[in-house]
Amino acid sequence: MNVPIEVVEATRDRRCALFVGRRATLEAVVDSGGEYPDQKRLARMLKGRTSIREASAAFEGRLGRAALIAVLTEHHGAEGTEPGSFHMDAVKRFPRIFTTCWDDLLERAADAQGIAYEVRYGGDPIPLAGDTLLIYKIWGGFEAPDRMVLTAGDAGKLVDIRKDVRLVVRKNVCFFVGYRPDEEDFDLIFDEISEAYGGELPRCHLAVAQGKISDYHWQKWVWRGLLLFIADPSEAAQALAEQVDA
Repeated sequence: MNVPIEVVEATRDRRCALFVGRRATLEAVVDSGGEYPDQKRLARMLKGRTSIREASAAFEGRLGRAALIAVLTEHHGAEGTEPGSFHMDAVKRFPRIFTTCWDDLLERAADAQGIAYEVRYGGDPIPLAGDTLLIYKIWGGFEAPDRMVLTAGDAGKLVDIRKDVRLVVRKNVCFFVGYRPDEEDFDLIFDEISEAYGGELPRCHLAVAQGKISDYHWQKWVWRGLLLFIADPSEAAQALAEQVDA
């Protein structure tokens, strides 16, 4: 498998912005022998429909925010999971990592390798220079529950930092890993970034996790300027490492 040369060259030049989705966590959890429900299953656990944000809003309305976070922590917290090979490699190769995951696998991967890092959350300014790894948690994290994006009402924080988002997109190649283009998470984050950017994004790349996708979804995203290839997070990281280090 070959990673697009644009991503390889941008990674070499440290001008590739990595966006990490929850299927990177799923891979690490499953490899550790655990279970990690996908979005549809999690929505059903919350007694909602297929939309996780709608299900979360309904659950919060019934039982409150603290109860919602407790359920999400139980099923998506990944506390007993070690960072996967993808996480270990990502924190070494990318100076800026933007993630929609709520867990701390990226932070623990950096800690395990003695890599200094800074964590920021959606709506915080995005530093574009400096040697310290930036882990930017767009939808917050369990360690900061007041910053978590769980429902539609919580979203939209990137719009507050439009200038920063535009600079990230213009100065970097955007590489999405750990997402599927037929799932809610990817629709949401792509739309949020596009809205903050102020229009359709320049050409971006997506490593499609966990299997093939339909022709409909393939064409839908190609039409929006996204270049796709099939690779789980660890596969993408390994192939990228081989090409960058060649």
